[in-house]
Amino acid sequence: MSSSLRMGSKDPTVVDTAHGRLRGSQVDGALRFRGIRYGQSTAGARRFRRPLPAPAWAGMLDANSWGPSAPQPVLAAYSEPFYAWYSTIEPISEDCLFLNVVTPAADGRRRPVMVWLHGGGWRNFSASAPGTDGTLLAMQEDVVVVSLNHRLGALGFLALGQDDDRFADAGNAGLLDIVLALQWVRDNIAVFGGDPQNVTIFGQSGGGAKVAALMAMPAAAGLFHKAIVQSSSGGLRVASYGEATGLAQSLADNLGLDHADGPALQNVPLDALLIAIQKTPGYFRPSIDGRTFRTDPFFTSAPQISNDVPLMAGCTNTETTYYMRRNPESFHLELSDVESRLADFLQLDAAAASRIVEAYRDLGMSARPSDILVAVTTDYLFKRNTYRMAALRYGAAAPSFAYVFAWETVVENGQLRSPHTSELPFIFASADTARALVGHTCDIEPMTKTMMATWAHFARSGNPNNPTLPTWRRFGEADRPVMALRPESELLADPGGDARATLDGLAFYEYSRSRDDFWSVNPARRSGAA
Repeated sequence: MSSSLRMGSKDPTVVDTAHGRLRGSQVDGALRFRGIRYGQSTAGARRFRRPLPAPAWAGMLDANSWGPSAPQPVLAAYSEPFYAWYSTIEPISEDCLFLNVVTPAADGRRRPVMVWLHGGGWRNFSASAPGTDGTLLAMQEDVVVVSLNHRLGALGFLALGQDDDRFADAGNAGLLDIVLALQWVRDNIAVFGGDPQNVTIFGQSGGGAKVAALMAMPAAAGLFHKAIVQSSSGGLRVASYGEATGLAQSLADNLGLDHADGPALQNVPLDALLIAIQKTPGYFRPSIDGRTFRTDPFFTSAPQISNDVPLMAGCTNTETTYYMRRNPESFHLELSDVESRLADFLQLDAAAASRIVEAYRDLGMSARPSDILVAVTTDYLFKRNTYRMAALRYGAAAPSFAYVFAWETVVENGQLRSPHTSELPFIFASADTARALVGHTCDIEPMTKTMMATWAHFARSGNPNNPTLPTWRRFGEADRPVMALRPESELLADPGGDARATLDGLAFYEYSRSRDDFWSVNPARRSGAA
């Protein structure tokens, strides 16, 4: 299909795609195309069904406005400046299969393509967040940046069984949306100045889990060539078939239906469906269905189909301070409080919890009890899973590189240090937009240069080494080198690994267990928990 594309328009803001002609806009020296339809509406008779490609159109379409965000609950907390740079969405609609492209020029160049998959677990947020706008990344690093919306929550991941072929893919429809978007990139990105044979998928938090899932999907094989997993917590596994179908039945019960019947659920008004989804305990996410997935993505081994895809994976150094700020008391705990919370959350007896705390105290005898809490929970919820992905690929044809983002923010008296999401304003050069998270200090500009260069070099070559960093070796069995990304970056041998090893007997965290469980334990000693 891509061989038929034309690139001869005199207007630099106009491109001829495989589906029709588009007009974008020129902003800050970049060309920006927003709200490009890549799939047909998933409303009405298409709800819960496999996505279909967008039809061709005649004439010129303007691509200057964001497409609708996928249906999701809109929480008041997300309008707070600390979150809004990341969580702001457009009006929601089931007709949400739209993507966005930013490019330095729609010419005949073959630039690296970076496809951003937004976070928010599998149920929140969108590609239109102001803090993840790809304009400056595209311009400063000469890459093409693509972002996209796809179905979320039960609308994207409701397992309706195999009895009706129309709904056999409902449990993984949101991932199939992403595959359809990647097919669009393959067929169209050349007219935007991108190289369809050099596509990197990258995502943070839930977006990192999406990257991990795509690495294990036969349907996605060959549609991307490099992968970056950032702060993935539950990305090793997807839901079992039993868990997924049980959750679908729970939703049906909340709607007064005898069973999870596709046609009946299609007739439920969207508002009523969203209310029922919020009332349903559990986590709608991809599942093993014998079609999209037959096994878990990274459990117990790495997916062989992505053996030749270079991987970069890492976390922020203190991920869980992002959640602890909901209850400031969490930063001022006694050691006994920490041990009790960890025993409850990790489902351990008091002696086992105490042994873990002692191991982490050895990392720094001057550490406050709350610092130990941050270290253990960050390791359990994030670092352990993310580095596991890199470790499982040891010996693969393509290398894996591991990092920890260790730059520290000064906001809120510096107690957050390196919280969840804090690397993103540096990758997208959006620190001004995200000032409520990262503050305003003299090291932001050089840190931004380092992060943008590192992500772009990896997208360009599959190797993140660049002049802003010391030599970065691939992640291996011997010393498990991890690049500490900070104003003076340093390659470290398995930082914190000895303490983290005390968690080895625990099951790896997955999305079926809410992170909110941690902040709800020991309510008698806490107040205001979210």
